Formats: sequence, C-alpha cells, structure tokens
Amino acid sequence: MRPLPPEPRMSRRALLGASAATAAAGLFATPLARALAEEGGPVARGVAQRGRARQVVLLFMVGGPSQFETFDPKPGTATGGPTTTIPTAVPGVHVAASLPELARRMDRIALVRSMTSREGNHDRARYLMHTGYPPTPTVTHAALGALLSLEKGPGDAALPSYVAINGPGARPGYAGVAHAPFSVQVRGADGRARAGATARGPVANLAAPAGVDARRRDRRLDLLAALNADFAAGRDPQVTEAQAAMFDRARRLMDSPKNSAFDLAPEPAATHDRYGRGAFGQGCLMARRLIEEGVTCVEVMMGGWDTHQDNFSRVKELNAELDRAAAALLDDLAASGKLDETLVVWLGDFGRTPRIDSVDGRGHYPQAWSLWLAGGGVQGGRVIGATDAAGEQVKERPVTVPDLFASIAHATGLDAEKVYYSNGRPNFLVDKEGRVVRELFDA
Repeated sequence: MRPLPPEPRMSRRALLGASAATAAAGLFATPLARALAEEGGPVARGVAQRGRARQVVLLFMVGGPSQFETFDPKPGTATGGPTTTIPTAVPGVHVAASLPELARRMDRIALVRSMTSREGNHDRARYLMHTGYPPTPTVTHAALGALLSLEKGPGDAALPSYVAINGPGARPGYAGVAHAPFSVQVRGADGRARAGATARGPVANLAAPAGVDARRRDRRLDLLAALNADFAAGRDPQVTEAQAAMFDRARRLMDSPKNSAFDLAPEPAATHDRYGRGAFGQGCLMARRLIEEGVTCVEVMMGGWDTHQDNFSRVKELNAELDRAAAALLDDLAASGKLDETLVVWLGDFGRTPRIDSVDGRGHYPQAWSLWLAGGGVQGGRVIGATDAAGEQVKERPVTVPDLFASIAHATGLDAEKVYYSNGRPNFLVDKEGRVVRELFDA
C-alpha cells in the first residue's frame, strides 16, 4: 500500500474545504465530515509544548502488564493481592514496591491510570496500540514508528528511522516498506541470547562476505538494479521499488560508521550493570545509543507479561528488569539533554483483570489500565485519571487509545489531520475521536 500517487494527501482542513466541490456526489456528506467541521479535529489548539519531541522511544510490554502490580496498585483490597507499595518522588503517589528506581524518578513521569480500550485479544490489541486503530479487513494502518519515519525521518539517513529491538515491531501499512521496522535481536550481556541474535552481534551480515570488497559488492547491486528495471518495464513497479528501497537502506547501513550504534561492546561494564544485563536492559542501552545517532523511533519490546499463572512472582521478576533499564534510560537521556526532545512511552497490549484466579493469575482486561510518558515536552510528576477502589472501572478522566495517539502526534508535531489513501480509502493519521490529553503538557 502506498501513501502517495495516484491520490493526494491533504490536511483535514483542506479535505473539508474541498467538500463543496464534491457535494453533488455526496462524498463528504457523512457524519465524519460533519463531526470534523463542528469539532475542529483531534489536535487541541493552544496546548503547550507542541512538537517538542523530535524522537520517540516506545517501551512495549508484550502480553499486557498488570496495572495492579506496577503503577496502579490496590493494597489491602481483594483485587489487589499481596502487592505492597512504596512512595514515589511525587507526594501521595505510590507504585509497586518492586519498582524503586522508577519511584524515585516519578517527577519525570506522567502516569496515566485511566486508559481504557475495547480490544482484549492480543493480536488485535497489539495492532491497536501500534496504530491507534482497531484492525479492519479493508486497510492495514501504518504503525506509529512507520508514521514517524515517514513524516519525521530524514530520507537519506544512514540508520533506519524505525528500529524494533527484541521483536518484530509493527507493519508499515500505507506508509510503505521503506518505513518498515528494522528488527534487531539483542544478545544480553549476561550471555543469554534472544532468538535470532548472532555471535557477532545483533545485526547480521553488516560486512560483505570474505573476498567481496565494496567495489565488487556495488557492481553486483548495480546489476541487480538493471535486472529489476527490465523486469519492471510495463509492470506495476511497486514490488521492485520496495526491493530497491530495501537494498538501498541496507547499503547505506553497511557503509556508515554510525552502524556502530548497534555494538554495545564499547560500553563500560558499569553501564551494562546500570541497565541490567538481560535482553531488555541491553535493548534499552541500544535504544539510547540509537537515539544519540538520530534514529527517529526506537521500540524496545519485552515479553513475558501475559501472566495467566503465577502473576505475582512473575511480575515481580519482570519489574526488576524493567525498573533498572527504564530508569537508566531516563537518567542518560536527561544527562545528555536528549530527554527534552525525546518522548518515552511505556505501554503494553492492555491491563490485567481485577479478579485473581485459582492459579494466582490475571486475565486480559482492556477496560481500565495504566501507561506512562516522559520527556518530549510532557510534564512529569503527574497522575492523570484514576480507577475505582477495586480497579474495575475508570472513575476519573478516561483516556482512550485515540487520545493517546493524538497526544503523541501533538508532542512530536505530527499533523494528526493529514489524510493518506489506501485502497482508495482516506485514512486520517489519527482517529477522529482522539483528543489531546491536555494535562500531559499544560504547565
């Protein structure tokens, strides 16, 4: 799917302005157009800090982290289980006791305790949390990382603009294959390798095979381009264009000294220890290095959060790895001055059920859950929204996934009102229902 020709992209305002010329056909005589005309789109006018974030780090917890054992604990209740809490740097705000480092840095974090969604299936929820839209059979939406690559990434960058660490990332959809995630599997410094990591490092085949120098390699690539040009003559060029884009990206990556950002070996032992020597900690360390080299969006994925059994001990172990790595990342970004222009978002598939089952597990629960943001113009030290005493329902300031995406667009300066076409259908960059969460930005 391609965002540009044959159909144009335009802002929502321009789209509405064009409706007069097409009214006879009834194209814009829809509830969508009326809603946009009446409400002015998803971007909140006058909200502070717009466009401050130039880069984004997504910390994605695969499986859905329990809000009860992380950032919205309910000690002393039937639904809260045995989790104990500790105070944070923000007076009156407590988090799970297994998150001491993030508790000390809560003044940098805006915690949203009132997230609510409808997708309780992993695949559908993961699609929603990466694109801001529920999956549909008619269009593959562009993931946030792909959109940031398309809209904000430099076209001739040596490094990919969207890098996914320890997971596949998400499909680029209508943004096109040139903005697909560059997936990297990290070998933990503790010697445990993620599937796909190589003994030589996380990125395989950066060097040409033995006996193939740069000149010979380039002759081969030129021959491939000529063969593809012959093949594409008289055919739809999409396939060969996608392949050419992939090979061009690979060539630039191989030739650039910036690819050393993927090599964690030069980092001091103390830095490895600060981040943690597991795959997630090392992934966050790599994310910091990639941000320093100008990568637009880095996603670090951490599995294991689908805690249908033994939830309490498993989340405690996961929290230990999360706590150390995320705190070190925030510290280093702040120390280098990069946090002001880098938006960090911690999120997952959904939350976990208030009910604790017979095997100390929690099921899927999209109705009420938590996430947090830091940096990039976000005001730290805030808690937005609340759930009821049992954690069953949002009781204050519900925030939807479209609201989250409208807020991310606001922080990064993305035009939430831009329209892209896929299969002849217009797609707004952000769902029309999304509204910027003002409390994240207003001083």
